[in-house]
Amino acid sequence: LFLITFSVFAVVHTIATKLFLYWHFWWFDLPMHAFGGVMISLGLFTLRDIHLFPNSLLKPFPVLFISLLVALLWEGFEWFIGVPLLSDYMLDAGIDITLGLCGGYIGYLVGNSLRNLR
Repeated sequence: LFLITFSVFAVVHTIATKLFLYWHFWWFDLPMHAFGGVMISLGLFTLRDIHLFPNSLLKPFPVLFISLLVALLWEGFEWFIGVPLLSDYMLDAGIDITLGLCGGYIGYLVGNSLRNLR
């Protein structure tokens, strides 16, 4: 499931970048941040499945903390490369981080549900 999520994310991001969708539609990055959070959480479950992430950390708080850390690093990266051209960048960054956390929680719920099916 992670590979499918990652592939869809990569294809949508590539198309969005080539067609300047992030610049034409102010809202386009919002679902991408949420989808990125889902991808991060599912990635942690995948890392657990290949024994690179401890099962004991697949609880809501650690997964959300890692999602938060990745979201903060991504916003720092955007700032570093000069993406924030908006005057209300802090509000935009806050919304992006919040959506990343929401996506991370959704990914946790999906991953945990799949884990319980075994």
